[in-house]
Amino acid sequence: MKTKYIFISALLLVFILGAVFALWRELSREEAELASSINGIVEVSSEAFSKGPVDIQRTDRLVLMLIDPATGRPAAIKYESPLVPPQTIRIGQENAIRGAELSGAYLLVGITDKDGEIFKVTPGEVFGQSDQPVPLGTAEFRLVLNDVYRGGLNNQTASIPHGGGGAPAATQGQRAGGQGDEDPKFSISGTIKVSPAVKNTVAKDDRLIVLLFDPDLGRPAAFKIITPATLPQSFTITLPPQARENVKKGYFLRVITDKNNAPLGSAEGELVGRSTELIPLGTTGLSFELDQPFKR
Repeated sequence: MKTKYIFISALLLVFILGAVFALWRELSREEAELASSINGIVEVSSEAFSKGPVDIQRTDRLVLMLIDPATGRPAAIKYESPLVPPQTIRIGQENAIRGAELSGAYLLVGITDKDGEIFKVTPGEVFGQSDQPVPLGTAEFRLVLNDVYRGGLNNQTASIPHGGGGAPAATQGQRAGGQGDEDPKFSISGTIKVSPAVKNTVAKDDRLIVLLFDPDLGRPAAFKIITPATLPQSFTITLPPQARENVKKGYFLRVITDKNNAPLGSAEGELVGRSTELIPLGTTGLSFELDQPFKR
């Protein structure tokens, strides 16, 4: 009996030591990754929307780069998809180009990408860069995408909208429709209105967040931002190609006004409208109303 007790105690001790070692190793790995990376959050500033055509969709990907301040060349690159700002970010040694050793501080650049070609300018893409080199090990850096993308790592090698050459400035209708809305079979379009009872809460700087929810998964299948929130506002939202393999009979539509650059968080005075029935793809001429305060 005593031998059995000793054996069980030994096994228990081995298990505890193994668990402690695994936890220590995981904490050490996490500390090492934090020390060799830049962590934080990426946001899109309302300032960007005043500079040209900005169109953010869930199908966009976020391109993050660490730029060597001495050479001006990328030292690390990372792609994140889907893009639903504000969202947490991390880029560091594991993303180093050709596995080169990273050290010191780097300029952090963020670009939204619509067509898979980073340095090709597509209307609606957004750019942001840190003002100063950011040291590796930084844990709570805030990267703000605050300008339309004009091309190149410094956002100056090409020129679009507001007075320059390059791609023509988008009209308000194009900004509302956005990229990827060319196939009406996979789209829902109409007009967003606001109930007279709550219309006084809509401000000129508000954005409209349009979400198409998968009824089975209960999460957005498509996402886009329209600015400014000039109501009534025409809109089109399209199911992205990767979600078309299992098209549903209909989708729930939700539209939210955003006052604080936090699309999925709520702020005082924000409104929401929710469809109570499934809306089939291909629907046009839909009249959709924002009719209640948004609380989360």
